[in-house]
Amino acid sequence: MSTVYSAVDERLDRHVAIKVMESGLSADPAFADRFTREARASAKLAHINTVAVFDQGAEVTSRGRLVYLVMELVNGRTLRDLLRERGRLSPAEAVSIMEPVLAALAVAHRAGLVHRDVKPENILLSDDGVVKVADFGLARAVGTEGAATQVGMMMGTVAYCSPEQVSRGNTDQRSDVYSAGIVLFELLTGQTPYVGDSAMAVAYQHVHSRVPAPSSRVAGVAHQLDDLVVRATDSDPAGRPADAGAFLAQLADVRADLGLPVVPVPARPHSNGRHPGPANPSPTADTTAGPHIGATQQLAPGAAVHNTAIGGPAFAAPPVVRSPGPPTRAQALPPPPTVNPNLAYRRKRRRGLLIIVLVFLLLGAAAGFTGWWLVAGRYTKVPQVSGEPRATALTALHNAGFDKVTISQVNDENIPKGTVVGTKPGGNSQVRRHAKVTLLISLGPKLYPVPDVRGKSESEARKALGAFTDKITTTQHFNDSVPKDAVIETDPPAGQKVRGNTPVTVVLSSGPELIDVPDVTGNNQDDATNTLHDKGFEVNVVEQFSDDVDQGEVISQDPQGGDQLEKGHTVTITVSKGSETVTVPDISAGTTVGDARKALTDQGLKVKVRGLTGGGGGDDKQVLSMDPPGGTEVHRGDTITLYVF
Repeated sequence: MSTVYSAVDERLDRHVAIKVMESGLSADPAFADRFTREARASAKLAHINTVAVFDQGAEVTSRGRLVYLVMELVNGRTLRDLLRERGRLSPAEAVSIMEPVLAALAVAHRAGLVHRDVKPENILLSDDGVVKVADFGLARAVGTEGAATQVGMMMGTVAYCSPEQVSRGNTDQRSDVYSAGIVLFELLTGQTPYVGDSAMAVAYQHVHSRVPAPSSRVAGVAHQLDDLVVRATDSDPAGRPADAGAFLAQLADVRADLGLPVVPVPARPHSNGRHPGPANPSPTADTTAGPHIGATQQLAPGAAVHNTAIGGPAFAAPPVVRSPGPPTRAQALPPPPTVNPNLAYRRKRRRGLLIIVLVFLLLGAAAGFTGWWLVAGRYTKVPQVSGEPRATALTALHNAGFDKVTISQVNDENIPKGTVVGTKPGGNSQVRRHAKVTLLISLGPKLYPVPDVRGKSESEARKALGAFTDKITTTQHFNDSVPKDAVIETDPPAGQKVRGNTPVTVVLSSGPELIDVPDVTGNNQDDATNTLHDKGFEVNVVEQFSDDVDQGEVISQDPQGGDQLEKGHTVTITVSKGSETVTVPDISAGTTVGDARKALTDQGLKVKVRGLTGGGGGDDKQVLSMDPPGGTEVHRGDTITLYVF
């Protein structure tokens, strides 16, 4: 689906990863819209265990329009690489990797996001020992609409897909929990719970089987981990932890019960060698047949899965050899009786004479019928009545001998409503008198209601209108209530009946109109607030002490003056509270310098100590007086002089 480049952000001087989506996807406006929405949602996930999304955009190149993501560049490897190297992990290592994975998913679930494609390929292990989850929202952008994903299709790696993804294409937070449970199973056992000769065979097992306990594959796995994996991979979503946060809490309880230490992520092999894999790989490990677990599969929910997809080769049954038995009924019957030859001959002769008589009779009847048919003049022509009024056409047909006339109404683009389009059989056709004739009366042009596409994207609107007309043009208007690039209305409007292939103009929203933010720095609070309200902005006021700006005046604003912002959005202004003052505490004579110093510095004041004869003094000296005296209002940060003896 994409190509990932390592790049340098020249403006911020940092290394980044750029994921450029395949041009075929980028050219689809619906995908571009979903991609943009998912990128914005993913960019809000600020967590150490998620791959940060810095930017997204589109670029027109010689290969067409391309959309891309700019992301954090993680130097390291994937969890799949670690599993290939190690086979399986110890319980402490498995739990130490799954905790940050679930922490990242929990942040997404609290934000209302579902990953939909949790698998070792999307879990990155940095060289700094940090576990990061990548590609939030990408599966939804590629394979779903709104509530996703495309109806009837399921995106994700089949080895980790939940039963509801396979059977119904539905996903929620509990679908991510199921996939994470499969990943935990693989970390503990070195293999996924289901393998098969095809993706469909694996999907069948997800729907119709229960994930086994890890200890059934690897002896010695603690029953607490068994129970947790079985709960997380329950075929009924209601039986699983509600979301990744609940799963993480249960995993933490298991760690505490088992006393598992927190261990670092295993380091990558050095360039001059590599860590050995498992000495005796499990004979049931998925190393040969079965779908490639790193590839993205598409399955039709509810598709039939035959037994041959998961069974062995079929063999033809050997032929059955029967021993000789008693003779059959036909073999046991006696021979037929002998017939008298003369009697048979007489019977045959009588049948022949009868057939000859019947043939002559039939020939005579046919000749008489044909003569009558040809002479009687039963044929006449259907009059030509196209374009005539209905009454005129009926009179002409009755006069021509057609008294069985039926009326049928049809649409016609050229014949006015109520006028005759033609007849069946057609005008001037040679037919029998009194034959049935259908008179076709015009209903006028066929009218179609314009489909209602308000609120849809441009591509969805074109698809809905495509069955009605291919003459579609678009225009854009600002709109405060309809999202950007969604349809505001059509011309002709939705529901109006018009002829087929009538040109339709689709009005798309440009989103709310952008307004220049006025510069209100230096104004007093009331004037600044009124100015912003007049422009249609909401105002948020933050107060701050300042030695440079008078009390009540605006120190700064966000966004700054000259920036553009949608009407109704909030502008934050920072208003000066003036210089911050404190009251010098009263310090009685005889107080030690140490105690006096603490009392003054607690108020944010600086302290200078002077002896009566010059020089300073230690903290054990006693205060004689101070300048300025206690009770004086001074600025925070001012210096108070202590005189000691």
